Amino acid sequence: MNYVVLHDASFLYYFIDLVIVLMVLAGIRFFSGTLASSSLTDTVSKEDNFAMGISMAGALIGVSIMLMGAVAGEAGVDLIHEVILMFSYGFAGLALMWLTHQVFDYISLPEISVKEQLHKDNVAVGLVDAGNMIATAIILRALMSWVEGSSLIGLIALLGGYIASQIILYLATRYRATVFSRHYPGRTLAQEIADGNLALAVRFTGHRIGVALAVTASSGIVVYNAGDLTTSLLAWSGIALLMFLIQTIVSLVARFIILPGINISEEVVDQRNVAIGALEAAIYIAVGLIFVGLFG
Repeated sequence: MNYVVLHDASFLYYFIDLVIVLMVLAGIRFFSGTLASSSLTDTVSKEDNFAMGISMAGALIGVSIMLMGAVAGEAGVDLIHEVILMFSYGFAGLALMWLTHQVFDYISLPEISVKEQLHKDNVAVGLVDAGNMIATAIILRALMSWVEGSSLIGLIALLGGYIASQIILYLATRYRATVFSRHYPGRTLAQEIADGNLALAVRFTGHRIGVALAVTASSGIVVYNAGDLTTSLLAWSGIALLMFLIQTIVSLVARFIILPGINISEEVVDQRNVAIGALEAAIYIAVGLIFVGLFG
C-alpha cells in the first residue's frame, strides 16, 4: 500500500519553486521602501512604528497566501518553463499586492492618506491596510488555483480576476461607509478609523476578509475555459458579486442570532468596544469560511 502521495513533478521542481518563493518573499522589502522613509528594520525596531509593522506583516502574510496558489499549479513542461512560470506568477502577484495598497489608499479610502496615517503610527489604519492585502491575497490564491494548467495566458485571467475582485472589495468598502454615514450623519467611516477607532478597524477588516473568502467560492462554481477566457471571467465576476451579496446578508442574520440585544453601532463606534468588533469580524470570516467549504 502507498502511504505517501507526492505531486508528479520531481523534487527538482519542488526545489526550484521553493527558491523562487523565497526570492519573491524577499521582495516584500519593496513595500517597506514605498511606505517608509527609512529601512524596514529601522521603522519597526528603532522607531517602534507599530502601525507600519502591522501593515508590513499583512503584506508578508498576503504574499505568502498568494504564493500558495502559484505553487499549487501544474508543473511546467520542463525546468526552464517552470522557472519562467514561477517568476511570472510570483512577481505578478507581488506587483498586484503593491497595486492593492495604492488602490486602497487612493480609491477605497480617498478621504484619508493611508501612507500618512501609517507614518503617524495609527494602528487602526495599519490593521485595515493589512486586512485589505490579506483579503486580496486570498482572492489571488483562488484565481491562481482556478486557472487550470499553468501558462502565460493564465496571467491574463489572473489580471482580469484581480480587477473584478478590486471592484467588489471597493463596493464592500462603499457599503460599510454608507451604513456608517446613515447611523452617524456628518461623520465618515474613513475619518473614524483615522481617529484610531480600533474596534471599528477590527470589524472592517473582518468584513473584508469574509467577503474575500466568499468571493473565492466562484473558483469552485465557474469552470475555467482558456479557449473562451472572456466568458469565463465574466461568469466568475458575476458569481463573485453574487457571493459577496449573499455573504453580507447571511452575516447580518448570523449577527442577530449570535449577538442578540446588543447595539452593535453604539458598542463599536461610540464605546470603541474591541471585543464586540472582534466578535462581529469573526462572524463575517466564519460565514466566508462556510462558503469556501460549500462551494470552494
